[in-house]
Amino acid sequence: MSTIQSSPACPALLIDGSSACFFCGVLGNDGNWLAFEKAPEPALESLFKTVDHVLNEAGIELDAIQSYIYCEGPGSMLGLRLCAMAIETWRRLQPTPGATYAYNSLQLAAASLLKESTHTEDALLISDWKKDTWNGLIISSGALPAVAPIHSDELGDWQGPLYHLPARKGWQQPPTNAVQLSYHPENLPALRTTPGLIQATDGVALYQSGLNTFQKWTPDRHRAAPAEPGGGHASRSAS
Repeated sequence: MSTIQSSPACPALLIDGSSACFFCGVLGNDGNWLAFEKAPEPALESLFKTVDHVLNEAGIELDAIQSYIYCEGPGSMLGLRLCAMAIETWRRLQPTPGATYAYNSLQLAAASLLKESTHTEDALLISDWKKDTWNGLIISSGALPAVAPIHSDELGDWQGPLYHLPARKGWQQPPTNAVQLSYHPENLPALRTTPGLIQATDGVALYQSGLNTFQKWTPDRHRAAPAEPGGGHASRSAS
């Protein structure tokens, strides 16, 4: 992701497939919504029909879109990838591809909390990632901190305020003291000046935790058995 801070050219199309409800909207030249809609179904069922409806409501043709704003995640990987595919397809159909801008779902939720109340500083915000591991960030004023993985053991040691942003499909239950949040991409225009929230990108790039658990391939176990003296091959043990 680029570190260049710039404002998306408008009209801008925003799409967010990170949660169980697909969201899209069109921002006008004043940076406010021309139209937006939160569909009750996830992106797989609602992406294209909802985008069509919102564009019609805004009185905008897809060719007139100057930039695309998308949620990079974390969230539903299927929804995020469908949105990425759609944006890259639309950009390639335009005479001049629109610029792309990304925001992070946890950072957006944190910015919303800070705007509602300053008492949320030094609170931990989490969302589900995989078994025994969460996405998390510590809420603070100023520039938004990066999202980082947090293990369930570390989460159990947290003593401060705790907030939970539900995922479409959760692998585990959050701690009982976690306050559940609802997700509101429609708040983004009011938060667009938050440092680090919206960042220019070279294309659609989704959030990566940076933790890979794939086993590295090693050639030794795939090589042929060494030849025995006299031209034969060493036999393999059945164990």
